Amino acid sequence: MVAAFTKIPDESAWYGYEADLDVKYMHGLFFGKSIEEVQRFFGQGHSIERMDELMFAPRPVFQYYVQAFSTFVLSEKAAGDSDSASAFIDLLLVREERDPGSVKAVLKTLSPCIDFVANNQVHFDADEDIYGNFRERLQPILELSNA
Repeated sequence: MVAAFTKIPDESAWYGYEADLDVKYMHGLFFGKSIEEVQRFFGQGHSIERMDELMFAPRPVFQYYVQAFSTFVLSEKAAGDSDSASAFIDLLLVREERDPGSVKAVLKTLSPCIDFVANNQVHFDADEDIYGNFRERLQPILELSNA
């Protein structure tokens, strides 16, 4: 059996998306598209928008497309993109708080990105005085793997 978050979300996975304007907008951009196909929607100031949309997306949609966010953050295009790295951290923290288990279920898949962000703040040109310490901010997510 293939895990739900490894397949492009179908219409049933998007159930209820119309109730949130941001998620409705995201549906127009992402529906039916692969992780690779949505990469162009991240970075250049757009990652904060994607964070807001993914925060409230139905769980299967979040669990699939958070991997797209992770892929972007690990790409060379994210070098120097402090806003994208910080938005990724905020998304994981707030989503897990709002919907317990939603991040934990995909933690194994996201671990390489989480570790990279936690240990490479300079790569993103993210000043600690502005963005805080990435490792410290990610600590609650890192602890999920031990729970």
